[in-house]
This record gives sequence, C-alpha cells and structure tokens, in this order.
Amino acid sequence: MPLHLLWRLFRMRSPWPQRFLGWTGRAVGMKVTVVGTPARQPTLYAANHQSWIDILVLGGATGASFVSKESVRRWPVAGWLATMVGTIYISNSDRSAAADQAGAIRNALHKGKSVAFFPEGRLDNGELLPFRPALFGAVIPPDHHQPILIQPVAIDYGEARDEVIWPSRTKAGKNAIQVMSRRGTANVTLTFLEPFTPESEHHRRDAATHAETAIADALGIETAREAA
Repeated sequence: MPLHLLWRLFRMRSPWPQRFLGWTGRAVGMKVTVVGTPARQPTLYAANHQSWIDILVLGGATGASFVSKESVRRWPVAGWLATMVGTIYISNSDRSAAADQAGAIRNALHKGKSVAFFPEGRLDNGELLPFRPALFGAVIPPDHHQPILIQPVAIDYGEARDEVIWPSRTKAGKNAIQVMSRRGTANVTLTFLEPFTPESEHHRRDAATHAETAIADALGIETAREAA
C-alpha cells in the first residue's frame, strides 16, 4: 500500500494493484497458466465468471480495472481494496443508467486503462450464461480516432472447479473460508482469445454474441443459446 500511494503521489501509473492481485491469487492457492497474449493497448476484456478468484487471476495477468456492482464498494476490507485497484462501480438494478455506465467504462479506456468485466452479469456456477450486451456499448459505436479492442477471455479451473466456484446463495465469507482452507494448489487456465474491433454497423448484441461464442468454444461447451 505505501508503494502504491508513493506512485500515485507522483502521478505515475502504479504497478502495485496488478502485483497485489497476482500475489493474492497465488496466496489462495491458484497456479495460473496463461494461453494466448493479452492485448497491449487499452482493451475491454470480457470473461466468464465463476468465482471471486476470477478477479485475482485476471487482474494479476492484465492489470485491468474491473466493473463491479455498486454494493461491493460497501463491503468491509474488500470494498476498500476494490476501490484501490480502480474498480468502476455500476448499479445492476438501474437499467436506465446503462448508457452512463458504458460511458464510465469508455472514459477509462480512452484514458489508456484496460477494463475487464463479466458480461453474464452474475456467477454462472460453472455454466456459461447468456452475455448481456449493455456494457459492450462502451466501445460501440467505435471511435475511429481511438479504436478499442474487445478481447474474450476464457477462465477454466479444470478439475478444481467444484472446489473454487462460488455457488449461488452462498455467503461470501463461507465460500472464502472453503477456498482458502484447501490443501495444495489449483490450476487455472486463462485463455486470451483473438481480440476484435467492432465495426460501425455492429450492434452491441453482435459483440456480446461473438465474445460468448468464442469463450464457449475455448471451454468446449455449448452457449446457453445453443443449448436452448
């Protein structure tokens, strides 16, 4: 924390939140394998969502800011840490604010900061839920003077999935104790898929479907739309 504040004091981009998330991921027993290459320019990362550990491993690999529901800001300790690493808070209950929420993400991207979010909107318990298109509006229509990439990321806990996912209706503290009391390490694979730039004629639904299909293919599962 002192090092992070020192970097901020001199208005330099701090590397410490990314390092903190990576170290914390290893501390809770995650051994991360990265497949593919995170885009080097400001990027909107769209990933599947299974656990709070997703933030640790994805943030440690990319240094991206995250999009999170507003209530996380008020969580003891975790809310303070989320704010420290540059989380963009949004209200899931206010659908009319979608344009403002996308605008906040767009502003961060145009300031040179990559942003990661989970377009399923909630934890998927190991299955891939339909991707919500609203926040893809942050990069659609594209700004041709400063185009932003979308890069899908598939998060796969492999054999450890049932031990580390955060089941629905399970309290955060109980799940954290379960994860941190595990013995040994768990292998998690982050697959950075081919990034793409939306075209002018694309709708945000097109971007959501593209990212959802790419992640489903990487995980070897059907999308919810295909299963239906």
